[in-house]
Amino acid sequence: MTTRLLPLLALCLFLACPSAMAQAVRLDDSGTQVLGSSLKLEWADSIPRPGTAQIMTGGITVHVRLDVRAWKGRNVRIYKQLEPTAGARVLVQWRGQGTLADGQLREGQRTLVYAGPIMTDELQDVLQLTVLADGSRLSSRETLRFRFELEEAMP
Repeated sequence: MTTRLLPLLALCLFLACPSAMAQAVRLDDSGTQVLGSSLKLEWADSIPRPGTAQIMTGGITVHVRLDVRAWKGRNVRIYKQLEPTAGARVLVQWRGQGTLADGQLREGQRTLVYAGPIMTDELQDVLQLTVLADGSRLSSRETLRFRFELEEAMP
């Protein structure tokens, strides 16, 4: 009797924990284009006051193209991730045209931007990004690295 219960118990635990079944896969976003030149940050306050955060801000447009053909016909979750930065603390906010969810990220975080079925070979959206950075910790040449990860949703 006990030998029959162990496999059943293991199956129940496996099904009760869908996140344990999901494996994140990095998506090919090589078709993504930054529109315009590089991001230029300006002081949020024209005269930063002593003792307050010295915030710099700027905006840029990105045409996101994600190759999802391998998951066509399947339900998925897609996450946007901002890799950790070398020095500055950064907050990135964005608004899209509806394919990907609007949102925000800090360095080292990821957030859900799409959940549902994949019906095409490529997901596309145009995102208006706003970057806020701690000007007191910003080096002259910071690079923001984003990536997209996909997890297949279990039925």
